[in-house]
Amino acid sequence: MNVRHVESSDLAAVMALAAEVIGPERAGPFVRSHAERHHLMVVEEAGEVVGVLAYRTDWFQCTFVSLVAVREDFRRKGAARALFKMVEAISPGPRLFSSTEETNATAIRMHTAFGFTPSGYIDNLPQGYRELLFYKRISP
Repeated sequence: MNVRHVESSDLAAVMALAAEVIGPERAGPFVRSHAERHHLMVVEEAGEVVGVLAYRTDWFQCTFVSLVAVREDFRRKGAARALFKMVEAISPGPRLFSSTEETNATAIRMHTAFGFTPSGYIDNLPQGYRELLFYKRISP
């Protein structure tokens, strides 16, 4: 698997993956804004985009993973782990945060497996579920 920053030729595949997580109406603007800031990475296998990770580095002076999505046939094969390793390597600071809805047991287990610890939650969001925050201290 190859992890790299997104290229313009990847955008259709990235938007399709993002739409599965955040819906098609939000995927376009979300992907374009992260791509413009160079805060969008993909993992590819055999020349195909099989996963995406969006992040930001201005969240309380920390890096925050705002989206991770992996094609269903590549889940549990190291794609998400490779994306998180890359964002850890390029993070400008030692604090990495991520989140998921409290109903997403798979993502909660993934964060734990990747060395994240619970860091709190956000209530009263439009989707009606708590958003669980996770934290990981990384080497600078």
